[in-house]
Amino acid sequence: MKQREYQVIIYSISRFIIAMIIVICSLSILMVDYLPKPENEIISILQFISIFMISFYLANRFGRARAKIILTNEGIIHAWIRRFFLSRERNIKIPWDIVDNYVFQKNRNFDSFIINLTNKTRYKINRLNFLPIKDDFKKLVKDFPRLSNEYINGIDSNLNPKRIKEGISMYASKSFRWAFYIMLVGFVFLLLFNVFNPDSGTNWSALGVIGCGILFYGFMIIGQKENN
Repeated sequence: MKQREYQVIIYSISRFIIAMIIVICSLSILMVDYLPKPENEIISILQFISIFMISFYLANRFGRARAKIILTNEGIIHAWIRRFFLSRERNIKIPWDIVDNYVFQKNRNFDSFIINLTNKTRYKINRLNFLPIKDDFKKLVKDFPRLSNEYINGIDSNLNPKRIKEGISMYASKSFRWAFYIMLVGFVFLLLFNVFNPDSGTNWSALGVIGCGILFYGFMIIGQKENN
């Protein structure tokens, strides 16, 4: 079969978060030390927005790389086009015979495409899902289930074919569901406590943020059940 190539932008979540924290803290310290304290609340808000936007831009540059994913008859090739900042990762070759299953996992800020291997390791691609990124990530996710099985078995192969199937997402696991139920009970307890004790000092805005997060993961669990 003819090889297929996909150029994708890959994010390192740890690099992104660490860079974001460092830049926000550094700019905040510099602003406190070298700029007069604003008397106008609007100026304070604009300063915060400026710090956040600069931090996000730098973290976005620091935490992403570009790679070419090549599907061949022999396996999967990951060839770096632009590595992460100060990184020397080598290109990766994964033969088809150690590919176990694949999982597409959607999160609040990052989408992940995971290829689990029989040697208990995995190959993972992360990308931001709220920016208009132009690459071949969605096409790779769409094509991989069909092409992986065509490559590993051959289009006309009918002799005990090996199937690369979709694996279990984190949201479909029992451990995640139990963790979700515990967080839900805790949230309900805090909510009721705040309702019956209005002077407790619990911030309604914080409860709203927590509630939105729990609602999001609840929908993800429901979606996994419907897909299965």
